[in-house]
Amino acid sequence: MVQVGWVRVVGLLREAGLSSMAAEKLSIKIGVDTRPPAGARSEKRLVTRHVTFLLQYYDLPSLMAGKLHAVLTRKHTKGRDWYDLAWYLSHRPPVAPNLVLLGNALGQTQGTGRHDPARWAALVRDRLAGLDVDAVARDVRPFLERPQDAALLTRGNLMGLLEGQ
Repeated sequence: MVQVGWVRVVGLLREAGLSSMAAEKLSIKIGVDTRPPAGARSEKRLVTRHVTFLLQYYDLPSLMAGKLHAVLTRKHTKGRDWYDLAWYLSHRPPVAPNLVLLGNALGQTQGTGRHDPARWAALVRDRLAGLDVDAVARDVRPFLERPQDAALLTRGNLMGLLEGQ
């Protein structure tokens, strides 16, 4: 179960020189999974920019497992899920998903043992076969720094990235 809340800060955008309106708010959505699936691996890094702090985050295989879970189970298609998946798969070598985390996440949402996480690529291919890829590209286009990159999200390109997985 994910609990969602918002933090809104008034005036920060003006102070940062990003807005001329003093009353404009910076809104940040925060989602907290109160029952996260087991198996995620995290890394820690000391950051020393402007202030010093310790940053803890999921490793790339765990993040990819989360993205695969979204691609496979989200009821409505989000272009960013497929764009992000293409990003993981285009790494050389490609990021291998954390199968323990993926299996636990699929078990929570789809029922334990219903899907074999080791067959993730076949599951994604099946999902991709029935996908309106043009709608995926249209959905993600407004969020890209280079909107023309959305045209790279084709069925052929995505299937090509899945080859050998």
